[in-house]
Amino acid sequence: MMGKGNWKRTGAALIGSLLALQLWQGDASVLAASDYGQLRSMNGGKLAERHLFVPSTEQAVLFSFGGFSKEAPLRAILEKMQENQMRGTFFVTERELRRNAGNISLIRSYGQDLGIGLVPVKDGDFATYCAQIERIQSLLQEHYGVTTNIVRQMTKSEDDQPILEAVQAKGCFLAGQGLDVVQAKHKEAASTDEVMPDIFGRLVTSLNRGKIVHMRTDFYKNDQLAAELLMRIKKEKIDNIAYRSGDDTPEMNPANDSAYRISSLQDVLDHKEKLYEERAVDIGSLPEELRPEYGSGQVTNKNFLRLFFDRYIGAEDIASHEYVLGFSRGEIYKFDKTGLVKTVKDNTVFLTFDDWGQDDSINKLLYVLRKHQAKGTFFIITLNVHQNPNLLRAIAEEGHEIGSHTNAHKAMVLEDERGKPVLGMPIDEYREDVRSAYRILAELVGDIMIDGGRRPALTRFLRPPTLTISRAGCYEILDAGYTYIINGYGSTEDYGAVSMQSLVGIMDHIVHKKDGTVRKGAIVIMHMSRTATKTARALDILLTANDQLPDGDPRKFKTALLGDYLKDGYSQMMRMPKENR
Repeated sequence: MMGKGNWKRTGAALIGSLLALQLWQGDASVLAASDYGQLRSMNGGKLAERHLFVPSTEQAVLFSFGGFSKEAPLRAILEKMQENQMRGTFFVTERELRRNAGNISLIRSYGQDLGIGLVPVKDGDFATYCAQIERIQSLLQEHYGVTTNIVRQMTKSEDDQPILEAVQAKGCFLAGQGLDVVQAKHKEAASTDEVMPDIFGRLVTSLNRGKIVHMRTDFYKNDQLAAELLMRIKKEKIDNIAYRSGDDTPEMNPANDSAYRISSLQDVLDHKEKLYEERAVDIGSLPEELRPEYGSGQVTNKNFLRLFFDRYIGAEDIASHEYVLGFSRGEIYKFDKTGLVKTVKDNTVFLTFDDWGQDDSINKLLYVLRKHQAKGTFFIITLNVHQNPNLLRAIAEEGHEIGSHTNAHKAMVLEDERGKPVLGMPIDEYREDVRSAYRILAELVGDIMIDGGRRPALTRFLRPPTLTISRAGCYEILDAGYTYIINGYGSTEDYGAVSMQSLVGIMDHIVHKKDGTVRKGAIVIMHMSRTATKTARALDILLTANDQLPDGDPRKFKTALLGDYLKDGYSQMMRMPKENR
């Protein structure tokens, strides 16, 4: 009696042989009579965009594969994928459909997706590539029951324009790769230890959601290396994105939905509710109050101080000469140093997160907040955010607010070699920095609404890097249309914390030391960067303990968004209620 594995091997080989014969006999004339001239005219010269990632907030990393001349490495990959419930897109070319039909059948027998592998042709034109797409589509449908419009250009071309034009005109999705695993120098590699450092370097701790990773199954001399590399990437750059603490892991807790899947492109493209247009949000289509120019130019030398006192939420420690520049002693005495939102009358506090990070740091925070039904305000450094817009949009889609932490994260105030405070950058550069930061955020998340669709996720809040402030810098922030400059009740400094220190820091900013009651309106400053390794766990511990307190307990707090309070002309100069002091 033939075992299941032997059936797959023999059955696939038999089917593949029959298909190969059919492919050699014809199909080259598929849709040869199409009016490509009319199709090209209708397309109007538009070119397909080569996607390095699928624009989706789904918790998935996408794997694609090419090169199916060898059965052994292909089978090793397919078996690992089946064991670990992984899905991928296997891009096949016309040549492979003729020569390697048995291996293509093997891929389908494991339930994996097929895509169109487009190969450049010397002197190929628009019609050449339209016809190639149509032939492969027809063959995939006829022989494998696959309908797809997902295309990958398999090799370089001297002229990509006719390829890009044909892909666009045919309504296809053009997949590139955000990460190409194959490097020529690794062909003779004996182990993954030789490959991993060159692929990732030391700074890439995880893969981005929606990122397209490409591998060749038949590249390495070692037939097992591609499968081993796939599994190591999964373990070290994808599995580490999930939140795991004690018995709260995706494996042990069905409610823990923090893990990323390895998916095919079609799987993610089919989930249309998670997709968005990869191109930047049309600024002109946004409500007027969200456009970058709105509120710009409102500040004068005459009204600056009044606006600043109303709209600056300070920190107790940020009032000495090394943190403040350009304000007189009398002005420093007057501006806010509480780090509290003064209109809060109950035990509400505000969780805020600074900087930017990778999926393994930010996704854990999102899970913890989701787990405890808590909301936060994320102050984003925008310099590198274009490299991972899916993650930024995921933050907003989960109901959190987006604020600015500037573009380049340059402090307003630095100390010179004599210990004197000086501007962190020339003021004209700072002006452009804070304005460009808001524009970037508006282009990426300006269309996302939260609070049941009642208001945008994007705010006009800015947190100064290192919490330092200068008169000139604050002038430019308010003049750029930002409504509030928000520090808070000191920083937890969780980016350098070890063990439980980060938890202590967070608690210190929420609870009064004297009587253990909640500090009403406290703005807690945490971080989302990869160096803040303890923050998600510390926050989980804190929120779990808070959840367990009975309602009415004076130590129990609730969370809110800053935008729920900093509106309708809110002024930080109002007298703080006695119970908040």
